[in-house]
Amino acid sequence: MVEKMKYISITGHITAMNHVVNRYFSRYDIQLEKVAEHPDMEPFTTLNPYAQTLQKAERFKEMFGDKSVLHIPVSAADAVNRVEEAHRAYEARDEAIREKERQKNEIEAYLQGIAPFLSLEADVSELGGCRYLHFRAGRMASAHYKQYETFLRADEKIIFITTKRDAAYVWGIYFTPTVHAQEADAVFTSLQFEVIPLTAECMGERKNGTVAELDRVWQKRLIRLRVEIRTLAETLLPEGSVGRLRIACDKVRTLYDAFDVKKFAALSKGRRVFTFVGWMGASDADALENEIGNDPLVILTRPVSEEETAPTRLRNPPLVRQFEFFTRLYGLPSYGETDPTFVLAVTYTLLFGLMFGDVGHGLCLALVGAVIGARYKKPLGWIITVVGASAMGFGFLYGSVFGFEDLLPALWRRPSADIMGTLLFAVGLGAGLIVLSMVLYMYNALRQGRMGDFLFTANGASGLVFYAALVYGAVRVFYMGRNFPIWLLVIPLVLLALKHPFTRLLEGRRGLLEGGVGAFLFQTIMELFETLLTYATNTVSFVRVGAFAVSHAGMMHVVLQLSQGVNVSGRVLILVLGNVLVMGIEGLLVGIQVLRLDFYELFSRFYKGGGRVFISHKINRI
Repeated sequence: MVEKMKYISITGHITAMNHVVNRYFSRYDIQLEKVAEHPDMEPFTTLNPYAQTLQKAERFKEMFGDKSVLHIPVSAADAVNRVEEAHRAYEARDEAIREKERQKNEIEAYLQGIAPFLSLEADVSELGGCRYLHFRAGRMASAHYKQYETFLRADEKIIFITTKRDAAYVWGIYFTPTVHAQEADAVFTSLQFEVIPLTAECMGERKNGTVAELDRVWQKRLIRLRVEIRTLAETLLPEGSVGRLRIACDKVRTLYDAFDVKKFAALSKGRRVFTFVGWMGASDADALENEIGNDPLVILTRPVSEEETAPTRLRNPPLVRQFEFFTRLYGLPSYGETDPTFVLAVTYTLLFGLMFGDVGHGLCLALVGAVIGARYKKPLGWIITVVGASAMGFGFLYGSVFGFEDLLPALWRRPSADIMGTLLFAVGLGAGLIVLSMVLYMYNALRQGRMGDFLFTANGASGLVFYAALVYGAVRVFYMGRNFPIWLLVIPLVLLALKHPFTRLLEGRRGLLEGGVGAFLFQTIMELFETLLTYATNTVSFVRVGAFAVSHAGMMHVVLQLSQGVNVSGRVLILVLGNVLVMGIEGLLVGIQVLRLDFYELFSRFYKGGGRVFISHKINRI
């Protein structure tokens, strides 16, 4: 149901604003609205001082998890200081990690470069200190190495020692007398030889020894760096500090929210008086009015406001509340409109069970839905549980368990054995639901004072009588074998045809025939044709309820037939896979089709939606 709302206004001296926010907005659900522009009022434009601290607090909440803790009182200053100090500590830790990561990457790149030269036994520092010998270590592409072998291998001034090779590159060291150093370097540069320094500095240090010794030294340093990085990354606050930091983060969130709601306040010129306006549930508004009546700092009034602008908040029992998920897909009811959630819950559950009646499949759906609802807190999970229970109930009525129809007696009927009866029952049920939707339309029109719509529209009283006469006539013709009573249609048909003139007459408007007689006749004929077509298609649309009940039995019959003539293990496999396939495909299709029936055959007759969601600005109090 749609909760009754009241429009309230709270006014007080600017010094009492925090008092109002902390005392009342932390205990009552209220949707605050912007005060209408007024030449003597100005908006509250002060920037929220807790915005930056909140970003840091949210980072800690993500880091430590949003676990509930026993809150203890903490002042605003202490909460902000605790979050800021923790943030500075973690910034310093992150900076240290970044520096060590840079050092690790530098060493890893160095070790990767010298790996092809581990077999070199000479001390690289001694090689680098040779006065008359010049050398370079590096790699070149295999194609360039072939050029070297073809044109330069015979050059006595250059010696090239290969240390590693693969399909793409050749690694090695070339030696040459110092007097030929520039010439040799130029030759290997033309071969695109990539120089790899064997004595490069890492982290500002230079080590001596063979390549293998250098590798061992820097591998040990690399291991120490990795341990230091992991230790820093796992560093948390001292024991007991995490809980206190969570409390401080929650306090900062509350401080931010408490200041943020002030943006809805309007201030008088000179910023001495503030005013909040908004919507509340009627019971909450009455309780707040009684409480503020004893508060000398503020005043509560109830200014006049159009109810059409009121937000919508639904209040339904827990089981029905889960079906609000579907209602919101169509659109919230406008304020003053009937909440269709209860009707949706009943019809969806009933129709799903009728179309998918099977004890075993219903039990599986109910269990899967319960797991989804309990673990993920999703309303769709509990909806699946409810419709699964409905499928179980109709499974007993149909005598069907996992497609087997010889294990249980049918308490009502077997759809596959009485196809025509099942289809006719579905059509009759659909006619009853359409009548229900017309009654709900009339109820909405009567509540909203739309007497013309209540009396003369296709979904109003005239349409209800006309549709009931059509249904009664069909029953007389097809069941009783009697003539169709045309005379029953005359009065409601006339009222439907004269809908526009009668409505204008009730509303006191001049000119009963807008646009002339010709336009009126053409419009009336087209509307009556559309009404008849809608009645027929909406009613016949419910044939799918019976059709799915029959098709379910048919699909399971196919599975059972496929399982015949095979060994026991094959029979079990076919039955399990067949049931899973039928339950998945048909369950999805039935769920969609039932929702379509509710939305297009029922909701379209009495429900408009388009309501505005109630958004509470209630703040947490810590």
